[in-house]
Amino acid sequence: MKDPNWKKCLLCGNSKDIIKRIPNNSIDFILTDPPYNIGKHSTGNIPLPGRTAMNNDVADWDWVDFNPEEWVDDFIRILKPTGNLFIFTSYNQIGRWYNCLDHKFDTTNFMVWHKTNPAPKIFKAGFLNSCEMIFTCWNKKHTWNFISQAEMHNFLESPICMRPERLSDPKHPAQKPVSILKKMIEIASNKGDIIFDPFMGVGSTGVAALNLERRFIGVEIDNNYFQAAKKRIENLICNIDMNNNIAEEPSAVYQSVTGEINNFFNITETPEISQKELSFTSLQPIIKWAGGKEKELKYIIPNLPTFDRFFEPFVGGGSVFTAIKANEYYINDLSDELISLYKNIATKNQQFFSFAEAIDKSWLNAKRFFDENNYLVELYLKYRKSQITKAELKREIKSFCANNNKQITNILDESFLSLPSILEEEMDKNLFRKMSRMRDLELKKGDLPDKDIKDNIETAIKSALYMNYRFLYNDKNIKLNNDKLYCALFLFIRNYSYSGMFRYNDNGEFNVPYGGIAYNSKLMEKKINYYKSQSLKKHFDNTHIHNLDFEDFLRQTTPSENDFIFLDPPYDSEFSTYAQNEFTRTDQERLANFMINECRAKWMLIIKNTDFIYNLYNKPGINIRTFDKEYLVSFMNRNDKKVTHLLITNY
Repeated sequence: MKDPNWKKCLLCGNSKDIIKRIPNNSIDFILTDPPYNIGKHSTGNIPLPGRTAMNNDVADWDWVDFNPEEWVDDFIRILKPTGNLFIFTSYNQIGRWYNCLDHKFDTTNFMVWHKTNPAPKIFKAGFLNSCEMIFTCWNKKHTWNFISQAEMHNFLESPICMRPERLSDPKHPAQKPVSILKKMIEIASNKGDIIFDPFMGVGSTGVAALNLERRFIGVEIDNNYFQAAKKRIENLICNIDMNNNIAEEPSAVYQSVTGEINNFFNITETPEISQKELSFTSLQPIIKWAGGKEKELKYIIPNLPTFDRFFEPFVGGGSVFTAIKANEYYINDLSDELISLYKNIATKNQQFFSFAEAIDKSWLNAKRFFDENNYLVELYLKYRKSQITKAELKREIKSFCANNNKQITNILDESFLSLPSILEEEMDKNLFRKMSRMRDLELKKGDLPDKDIKDNIETAIKSALYMNYRFLYNDKNIKLNNDKLYCALFLFIRNYSYSGMFRYNDNGEFNVPYGGIAYNSKLMEKKINYYKSQSLKKHFDNTHIHNLDFEDFLRQTTPSENDFIFLDPPYDSEFSTYAQNEFTRTDQERLANFMINECRAKWMLIIKNTDFIYNLYNKPGINIRTFDKEYLVSFMNRNDKKVTHLLITNY
């Protein structure tokens, strides 16, 4: 039975791993201050005339390559429907938080914390860093404790954290004042609610939460900061309990992160997985892929058997392959494009990386082209004011593209100049189409803000560049004669097509449009750097890559009883295709027959539940469990659909 005075759960470790152990819909308020990625912009020591140089570096942890996109799914999973999410962030990250969270919540907004005593600037060049942004998200029926309109301003003001509150050992450069944190906690939660901070630092959020009679879960990876946070929070609890004549909380010791979290939530029947916590990596999937199993790792990891070698006949985006530790890996997929990408990463093929980097560079060039041609915005404003007709707009755009042909061509890297191009043609077409639609929309709903006009015109330019690369991707000569370029185009298309969809017309040509405004700021640089990383290279050093039918792959590699096979086949449907390859019910039967009757290894299969699939595997010696997978696909509005999935094993 959980002790009624249990108020906090403090964990030292990687929150990316720990968050996967937190139950679904269990957190009332996520209030956190993740890395800002500004460490790389620090200038080191600043020389001062006649004085000791001033150090301008931030902490080492802010050099971490922090990607907001990697946290969103787990934040949403653990947050209650009535919960709120507040994230301290910086100018270089707020757009990324917006892009990956705005469409998943009913409302997103931001707050500004104005620091009344910011650090001074030695030289009078630029502005003081006196404001910090807080990105906020919530759904309908969320907790909101305002008393008056005066409290509803999205502007908070206070000094930065100063002594005696500010710690000197260890000194945390981003320590927030408890008063600001308390204000947000009061607004966005109630007494007894659970506050979660996955980047706890020295524990200020926990101090604020416990002072306001909330409960707190905090995670911190740096042991020095963790020990400081633990000391602050435990001293606070002791003082509160003494003042209230309540016994101190029990000093129970748990053997694993799972044990600590289970005790906090009073979970008694979750299988112990402390040994299996060592069986997964912190690597990310290789690529976004339909049906990827990153969200299902919370079901997969606890149910892994012990094994030597890992086999995956339908590797897809690699969510499971990259997450699991094994002595040796055997991966396979029927998609030759996908396997080409895996092989180029594994061999660190320089030609492939050069093409991918050239494409990424052109994306920046397209933004520069837009910035240097404000004429396009001015042209649209003339059209809005009826100073030119639609026909004249079309002629002006065509003339602009013809006169700026060289500048348009220079968006592309030199390595692409000898290839066929439709960039100018698409630029002409997309600019006219976008401006026409913008005006039609304005006539119905009112004038667009200046920023929306600029965003839409930039989208038209980047859509033209996307269409040029899509045109090259559909060029059969490139596929046959330049496989490294084709693989780089495949990587680009996978990242920038609308909703990551892959769809082909009757001629076998890929026909999904550009993803739109939300994709304008995307770059592949971080993904490319990840592909080149030593940690991923080490993973691939022990990996054998195949491009075969699943049965041929399993027969050739002959997994034994000491091995493990993870299976993520295409779902059972009337029209089942897999990366342009048909996967029929006959194939489903062939797979089930082989795994049940011929396979010697331990295996796990995850698939959508249908009567057909259930009957295939409902056999003696086969264990079938179910779970609900939540799809969050948003087009015009939010649409949640739960589908029961099967987790099937032969052990």
